[in-house]
Amino acid sequence: MRQLAKYSYANAKIRAWLSFLLSPNVFERMLSAHDLGEVLDILKTTTYSHVVEKLREESISSLLPLEKALLKENLYDYWKIYDVLVGQQEKMFISLLLQRYELEEVKVSLRIWYKKDLIDVNDYLLGESGVHNIDFCKLISSQDVDEIISILEKTPYKKPLIQARERFQKKNSIFYLEISLDADYYRRLLECVEKLSVIDQKVAKKILGVAIDIENIRWLLRQHKYYKFNVDDMLEGIIPGGEYITQEKVRSSYNTNGFSHIIDELIIGPYTGIKDLVDGNAILLEKFLYEVLSREVNRALSGFPFTVGIALGYLILKTREIKNIISLCYAKYYKVEREESTSLIFQ
Repeated sequence: MRQLAKYSYANAKIRAWLSFLLSPNVFERMLSAHDLGEVLDILKTTTYSHVVEKLREESISSLLPLEKALLKENLYDYWKIYDVLVGQQEKMFISLLLQRYELEEVKVSLRIWYKKDLIDVNDYLLGESGVHNIDFCKLISSQDVDEIISILEKTPYKKPLIQARERFQKKNSIFYLEISLDADYYRRLLECVEKLSVIDQKVAKKILGVAIDIENIRWLLRQHKYYKFNVDDMLEGIIPGGEYITQEKVRSSYNTNGFSHIIDELIIGPYTGIKDLVDGNAILLEKFLYEVLSREVNRALSGFPFTVGIALGYLILKTREIKNIISLCYAKYYKVEREESTSLIFQ
């Protein structure tokens, strides 16, 4: 009964929002469109009409305003979910999910600061952090990492940067700052899940476990293709909380077989198909990983309706929909052939 009381209103609202997700038929029409203008006309007939109509057609000399508008729409989706939930712990969980956007803004700012490139910051940042009041321009113009830590004093990003500061200074690699931020973020997210009801924990841990697995698989594949870090650095990039891919399993596999066979040892269960994609098309690999996540989302949406899974599932589907729209708009803008455009859409 407590689950019903907590989620009855949210369930009704989110089910309604799920019904407004774009159908495969709409994406098919956009794929068949002759140009970007026709894609925008199709979007004007959907729930994205208010986003498209704010942009003057004559100003589409760059897709950046449209991309930013769509990403901001995704931020608003998180706030919508936050508003319809009644429990404080459930609201905190959504707030932490929203922080993922903010964390990416922090990481982008760190890269710009580190490279010291003379660029227009507005081309890379949304300009809406969402949760904490962060002066990104000040962050980018910082003299050193200590000043960055000072600017982030009242945010959760201070602690992981302090923890990674010595390694960053010793090895002069932004990698250590970024992985410390990622690991801390998922640690905080999973700690929040532990405070949810038992049934919410089960659903959220399953979906997040797969999402973390996917992050860890991407990391291992980057290691396989591009980097040759030592085992300690490699393990540091493994985010705790995965369903199958954990630090313990990676260490055990490495100690037994060395790095060359880690992929073969670890890619098990729903991920076995990756073995045929490791050295192939990166887009096909991403599609495969998204399909695995989609199966978990669909299980949550088709199961007991009064759990945090419906909120989490909706946000994952909505985020992917917006990314699909952005990819398709860029494909039409650059006149990419239909076959290649189709490969960019994950459904």
